Amino acid sequence: MKKLSNAIIIVHFGELWLRGKNRNVYIQALKRNITEKLAGEAFTLKDDYDRLIITPGRRSNIDDIASKVSKVFGISAYEVAYIAKPTLRSIVSTSISLIRKEGLKKVKIIPHRSHKEFKFDSMDIIHDLANAAQKIGAEPVVKGFESQIYISVKKDAAYIYSEKRRGAGGLPVGTSGRCVVLLSGGIDSPVAAWYAMKRGLIPIYVHVHGFSSNGEASSSKISRIVKLLSEYYPSGHVYYIPSHIFQMGAMKTGKYELVMMKGFMLRVAEEIAKKEGAGAIVTGESLGQVASQTLSNIAAEESTTIIPILRPLIGMDKLEITEYARKIGTYDESIKPYKDVCSITSKNPAISMSPKLFKSISKDINLPGLARRSIKSGAALQ
Repeated sequence: MKKLSNAIIIVHFGELWLRGKNRNVYIQALKRNITEKLAGEAFTLKDDYDRLIITPGRRSNIDDIASKVSKVFGISAYEVAYIAKPTLRSIVSTSISLIRKEGLKKVKIIPHRSHKEFKFDSMDIIHDLANAAQKIGAEPVVKGFESQIYISVKKDAAYIYSEKRRGAGGLPVGTSGRCVVLLSGGIDSPVAAWYAMKRGLIPIYVHVHGFSSNGEASSSKISRIVKLLSEYYPSGHVYYIPSHIFQMGAMKTGKYELVMMKGFMLRVAEEIAKKEGAGAIVTGESLGQVASQTLSNIAAEESTTIIPILRPLIGMDKLEITEYARKIGTYDESIKPYKDVCSITSKNPAISMSPKLFKSISKDINLPGLARRSIKSGAALQ
């Protein structure tokens, strides 16, 4: 049996191929992000027409690299493949080795020849491989198969693999600009941050906290959530903003305190966005999920904000958001007990506030001034 060794990773970039004249900009950004993600690994990365090929060095593990690649946005799919010579004998031998290695039984053989000038064709591959597979106890079938063997024949090599793996999808982070993510201690906002990155945005995190010091806030679970999100893009730029200045200034707002708090957060985020050159604010709001997220309150909260506000989760319910939190790995950290500022405001918050009233109260308490003072009292950590 031929020993399987020379494994590679074939990377597909889906929608990036449809970007027309801007395609190369996106592909180059994807290559940069892959290279950054694989820092510390030994590998080479090369173009192969409509895909990329990652070849691990001797000291790097193919499974480790594949795991990292799975979290790079802009990759629609990828495969761990084995290289054979573009001859019928080598293709069959390598395929049989893979069938043995993975213990495959009912197998569908799927060949594809992008290079058509060899003497053998796809039917020859199916015929010879089917005969060889039967000799080792595997059953080549067209229907009712349990696994598949894919064979991609190129001019200089054939790539053989048994599984097409789904990538993170979306656009390479950085191709859509920068955004400020309002990050809370709950389940929702980390998922919103993940969606922002998926559409090409570099996240700058802002966390408004209720601790007595910024140091205490920065050593909380927020830093651990940011670390988990950094698995998808290594951005650990976090602003920790104290809430006590706002809370002292908003003591007389009563049932509108929670709505004013959300407006305060947006004002803080907007000021930081200007400083960081970010083009949008991202929140974890879902329409109607809590009192501050009714349509009228959302309209009031954003009535004095000029920068675009993106709400990736607006149509999701809690079960859907929780499912994604588990998928991206932030759920366990998000559900740990935490002193969230939204939970220490009004006990009976208003569910409907007009933009006119919001603007009036904002003027009375000098909301822009409270935001600027809070930012000065905050801490920016990388």
